[in-house]
Amino acid sequence: MVQSIKRLFQMAGEYKTQLGASILCAIASVAAGLLPYFLIQQFIIAILRPSPDLTYLMLFAALLGVCLICKTVLFLTSTRLSHRGAYRILRNVRVQLANKLTRLPLGYVLEQESGVVKKVMENDVEELERFLAHNIPETISSAVVPAAVLVYLSFIDWRLTLAMLGFIPLAVLFYGLMMNGSKEKMKKYYTAVDKMNAVVVEFVNGMKEIKAFNQSQSSFSRFREAIEGYRRYVLEWYRSSWPFMTAYYVFIQATLVTVLPVGLLFYGRGSLSLSELILFLMMSMGFTAPLIKLTEFADGLILVVGAEQNIHSILSEEEMRDTDRKQEVQDNTISFLDVNFSYDGATDVVKGVSFVAKEGQSTALIGPSGSGKSTIAKLICRFWDVSGGTISIGGVDVRRLPTSQLMEKISFVFQDAFLLNLSIADNIRAGKPEATDAEIQRAAKLARCHDFILKTPDGYHTLAGDAGNRLSGGERQRICIARAILKDAPILVLDEATASIDPDSEEQIQEAIGELTRDKTLLVIAHRIRTVMGFDQILVMKDGRICACGNHQELLNSSSEYKMIYHAYTYTESWTLGGEEHLC
Repeated sequence: MVQSIKRLFQMAGEYKTQLGASILCAIASVAAGLLPYFLIQQFIIAILRPSPDLTYLMLFAALLGVCLICKTVLFLTSTRLSHRGAYRILRNVRVQLANKLTRLPLGYVLEQESGVVKKVMENDVEELERFLAHNIPETISSAVVPAAVLVYLSFIDWRLTLAMLGFIPLAVLFYGLMMNGSKEKMKKYYTAVDKMNAVVVEFVNGMKEIKAFNQSQSSFSRFREAIEGYRRYVLEWYRSSWPFMTAYYVFIQATLVTVLPVGLLFYGRGSLSLSELILFLMMSMGFTAPLIKLTEFADGLILVVGAEQNIHSILSEEEMRDTDRKQEVQDNTISFLDVNFSYDGATDVVKGVSFVAKEGQSTALIGPSGSGKSTIAKLICRFWDVSGGTISIGGVDVRRLPTSQLMEKISFVFQDAFLLNLSIADNIRAGKPEATDAEIQRAAKLARCHDFILKTPDGYHTLAGDAGNRLSGGERQRICIARAILKDAPILVLDEATASIDPDSEEQIQEAIGELTRDKTLLVIAHRIRTVMGFDQILVMKDGRICACGNHQELLNSSSEYKMIYHAYTYTESWTLGGEEHLC
């Protein structure tokens, strides 16, 4: 916890001038809130005189109003200053997290449930606002002012000052009992929240599949169980804390119970004046408000620390090593030399893979699902670092290439096409930010998506929707291909990029890719053999290894694995519906 608070203060230090002014205003606000109790004491003394001065009393009433106005104005000023600094810090933290995620291995992001990352980026970062905008100024003021008041009161009468604190030790005891084991409880709380968030995101994102496969009941059961688990844990935690919480609030506000009888006793003996008795009675009623606020912020601090630790866990993740030093590469040939890779550090999914994809030639990876094809493609882009062996481009290990240089050399079209909720033109322009409208339209025509774009409501200015959900799967895929065409990188990697495209469009796109990849390095992950039969080199994958290599004819003559895949393909191509009478 100490380290978390230290890091939080370091964040706050970026805007120390604003937060310092906020703290001063908060202290002045709390002092202005306590000053009326002193004024009321004087007011009561004045009104008890035989001939009270009405003008004097009106002055006290006016001063009371001024104090209340000052308290409000100072509090609002403090809040405005602290929130201005806090939300700028929150903006910086979110930018840091976003930048960090882009520098982490892709595996880290893929292994996290979407709801967990979303919670850190949104909820946990927002939780920091509690500390930065409230805890720092209001906690300091809630501690400093009561401490100063106690010092002042002790000079007036130390006996009544001790009496006013009589039940505070008991209140602290019950507060300690209430907070006992809070660290472990908070850990379980965050686990329940993470699970609930992940299931909620999954439930919403998978609504189409849930409805299509009539899984509403089972999916909703999992959704309900996650929410019920969260509710049950939080309620059990509160139930175990309620008795101690109740005792704490009773004793923290019981100052009048000790001050009144003790004060009357001293007053009766003549060792305490009436004005002093009234002052202590008034202060005993106003003294506990800052203390209660102080403990409320202490409760919230546990949540803030938990949120900061979640944020820090991402920011402290080991990044893939990068360099700013550009390398001279001989050409755009890709070389794998005895490459091994595992996602979990234990089981290799790529095992001793070696091959060369020469510049200007086309290389295909085929094989059953789970054989390691897509992993190999992603390793080229250094989405992960290899566990063993080397991957090089133009004779340079990709780990020595700056990420910016590596990304400039490669265009990647994923199997799962993802578009941002921007215009179609801007989604294509992501491949080349400075591209003109004419260049974008040329790329769209080559990718055979120009015609359908013109049919959308606003043409190239039509928003693609959340994750591109306003377009069909095939349309999204062609937009991504247009983006890769526009980038015009010397290496093109297609991870089953034509899987969601109808045969007619696929034929057209193959022609466009053929023009695009002239004199470039092309690596394609494919299930359909007919799309790669004319490639210079076909690598057959099985269980993470390359079991055969050659062109189409060579593999037909030498590889039983390839022949089996080819015969399965030709067999499925010959399927019919069994007769025209069955056609609708």
